[in-house]
Amino acid sequence: MMGSCFKILFWSVLLLLLVMTIWAVIAVELVNPLVQDLADAGAWANCDRCRRSFSSVFMANLTFFQTVVAGDAWGTMAVPVIEAHPELALVFIGSLMTLVFGVLNLIVAVVIDNFAENRKKDVESRAQEMELQEREEKKALSKIFHKIDEDGSGALSFEELQEGAKRVAGFRHWLRVMDIDSRDLRQLFQIVDSDGSGEVDAAEFTEAMFRIKNTDSRTAAKFVKHLVTKLDSESKDMNA
Repeated sequence: MMGSCFKILFWSVLLLLLVMTIWAVIAVELVNPLVQDLADAGAWANCDRCRRSFSSVFMANLTFFQTVVAGDAWGTMAVPVIEAHPELALVFIGSLMTLVFGVLNLIVAVVIDNFAENRKKDVESRAQEMELQEREEKKALSKIFHKIDEDGSGALSFEELQEGAKRVAGFRHWLRVMDIDSRDLRQLFQIVDSDGSGEVDAAEFTEAMFRIKNTDSRTAAKFVKHLVTKLDSESKDMNA
């Protein structure tokens, strides 16, 4: 994955250098003669490098990298030249727009997109991350269960679940994430109580709560499915 990203970075740097060199050639031809005139007139009396900033393609590349890519003192060179020759704003602003808002943003977008695509394909790493997340969340759910189970019976009644939603902050946070309020607790309890015993043990609680939170479908859809299944079961019992 990293090798692919480095390959893209390599070609991206070459693209940046190519575009910057094109602007450097234009600057040597159009900007440098005027820079020399301004330097002779004392425009940059305290700047030793300003006179030679566009004297060659290499120096122009260095200037563009310093002022545009690195963002160091862009106005030192650009503003005096543009004030004297406004038409040259096309060179300075054009290089700024294409290098910063064009090439550099394109490089960032391509690298991020490539990294994200490679992460999707990296099934093993994703599986390990998901397993680690599952262990951590189930551990947190186990702690929440024991906080709700004040009598230490190892099982929760509906009343204990209701009280836990009021008293245990961690449980309230989980309910909030799953978009469940006090009116939905009865349906939640019925879903978690998979064996229909009227009580929920630690294993049922952690497994069901983790599954509800981490599946793609919304909690409301799960409630609807549970109600439909329950009604279907009751209908079959009545017909029998």
